[in-house]
Amino acid sequence: MEDKKREKAIEAISKDPNRIIKTNPIINARYDITTVQMKVFLKIIASMDQSKDDISEVQISVGELQKFVGRSSKNIHKYLQDELVKLKQRNIYYEDENIRLDTNLLSSIIYYKKQGYFSFEIPKALKPFLLQIKENFTVLDIRNMLFLESIYAMRFYEYCKEFERFKQFEIDVEEIKQRFGIADRYKNYFDFKLKVINQARTELMKNSELYFDFEEIKEGKKVVRLKFTVIKNSTQRNNDVVELNPEIEESVLEIIELVKMFVAESTVRSWFEKYPYEQIKKGVQYTLNQVKSGVVKDTGAYLQKMVATADLFDPTELVKQEQKRKREQEKEILANKEQEQAIENAQGQIKAEFYNAKMDLTVNILSKDSKLFLAILNQLRLENEQEHKLFLSEMALNNYKRGKDSEKDSLEQFLFNLGEGGSFASYVFDYLQKEYSTVYTKLKQDFLPKASRVGLRADELI
Repeated sequence: MEDKKREKAIEAISKDPNRIIKTNPIINARYDITTVQMKVFLKIIASMDQSKDDISEVQISVGELQKFVGRSSKNIHKYLQDELVKLKQRNIYYEDENIRLDTNLLSSIIYYKKQGYFSFEIPKALKPFLLQIKENFTVLDIRNMLFLESIYAMRFYEYCKEFERFKQFEIDVEEIKQRFGIADRYKNYFDFKLKVINQARTELMKNSELYFDFEEIKEGKKVVRLKFTVIKNSTQRNNDVVELNPEIEESVLEIIELVKMFVAESTVRSWFEKYPYEQIKKGVQYTLNQVKSGVVKDTGAYLQKMVATADLFDPTELVKQEQKRKREQEKEILANKEQEQAIENAQGQIKAEFYNAKMDLTVNILSKDSKLFLAILNQLRLENEQEHKLFLSEMALNNYKRGKDSEKDSLEQFLFNLGEGGSFASYVFDYLQKEYSTVYTKLKQDFLPKASRVGLRADELI
């Protein structure tokens, strides 16, 4: 009974041009392709009847591919040909306890010049992951991916969809890099976070039904793993708008061709989400006439203003609107800076309070055991006699100062050095936190409610 229901569901999805089925191994596989190549691959899957046991080829016209990938008509044949050649050369790899898959994404591509369509052949090894899928799969609404400009955003949308019912998932940083084929591209974690993770999150928030927040999991100071929380997007695109209407798409391509030297395609598409076609065209024509007259310095910015203006024949009102917009923008920037400064000050105060409380606890522990400070010093000196010295141990010992004419170590001089802070204090804290973990953990837990109110995480209390 369940198998019949599943077969009917798969058949219904196969007839829906906006939904496809992907097995989770394909979603989690390792491959490196561009955004356009990914959209072509999605279009190929969407053009299949995934309820069948086998398919010989998939035929898609140039016009269909052009609309799907969202490119202007100029040199479209050469552009698609170049991207498809690269896509055919791309390898996909997946391995788990049951299987190891290593194949190309496409076996062959034939372009029928007179008829104007492409014929694609899927590798035999890949077909079981795309046809008659019975289990371990995810249903994707590809309309959520069409306006994404980053391949990383597209991959993360698939992960979010795969784990939507679980709300969370975790992946090692190095595993993400391997899956995306960027292990050699972003060796620095800061660049990886900025250009891959944050970029994907921003695009998904703007364009998709799902996006994510993430938490960094560290080993020492190194971020080794990311924990993602899947979030339903309350400001997502309306799918009725995303759906590719041929007439609207033709108008979009017309405007793209007119302004391609000044603004990106994504900018033009965003205009069509906000303004009617007649207003956009009037604004574009007015701007291009002004450019010919030599009165426009920043054409891209001028286009944005003219397209957003319903009435181009009231320049005074336009100036007033612009001045008002700038004043409001300046107020918002100032308010944001003040808010950020207030939060930063509050966080600094909590950190200082926690440090002082930890210092008081440390002094109290040392004062109750007259030999404890000597044990710490002996351990520190022993570590520095080893061939491979720890950096913190070496810095801590160099940081430690004896009093004048002092031959013996004393608790008084030990506490003086502790109060000076720096690497010596850090070493002492690390040593005692291992020996007295319970009391130090309780101290941190007492501070966590106050820390969380100002946006501080537990690992930022040091």
